[in-house]
Amino acid sequence: MPVGAAGPVHITSRIPVAQPRRTGVVGHRITADRAAVVERWGMPVSTPAALWVECGALLAVDQLVVLGDAVVTERRCATTIDDLRGALDRAGARAGVRKLRAALKLVRVGAGSPQETRARLTIVRAGLPEPTLQLDILDEAGRFVGRIDMAYPEQRIVIEYEGDQHRTDAEQWGRDLRRYREVERLGWAVVRWAKSDLGPHAHGAVDHLRSLLARRG
Repeated sequence: MPVGAAGPVHITSRIPVAQPRRTGVVGHRITADRAAVVERWGMPVSTPAALWVECGALLAVDQLVVLGDAVVTERRCATTIDDLRGALDRAGARAGVRKLRAALKLVRVGAGSPQETRARLTIVRAGLPEPTLQLDILDEAGRFVGRIDMAYPEQRIVIEYEGDQHRTDAEQWGRDLRRYREVERLGWAVVRWAKSDLGPHAHGAVDHLRSLLARRG
């Protein structure tokens, strides 16, 4: 956990070393054959895949999908979905293994943020086709126009999740608008989702997308 972050620090020790017990620390124990360790900032830490498995007892399924998406997408983690699967296979019978198995089926490479993962899950659970992630769009001359969060290339629909930084950063907002104009000029329909579309207004957002898919299908 990053320095200064809220919440306790989780420390895992290898059996038979005693489980750490102190204020602000949550202790865990693991057998040596299940431990997968690398050095990070001069300290021994779990590999990204092992960390994901260790979080199985602490997080809900959707949170595990969010974490899994981040781990397999972030290049610095150097971790694949097969790495997650291997770590889960080595975990054996442990707390959270059922949640991890359910989450692994939903982990994908390409999510740019936790909210993008949640948007994808909302779409898929509504029975709509799974969108392509991080699609590069080119113009007629083959010039790069932009990389899209999610898209349906066959129907030429793009879905962009807009966090607060898209609204509060004037330069970012301007870039977004120019990109959307160019994408629409090329014949793509642009669907823009915000945080509220993942909560109380999810039904309306999904119905709009379903209708658009039907018209363009």
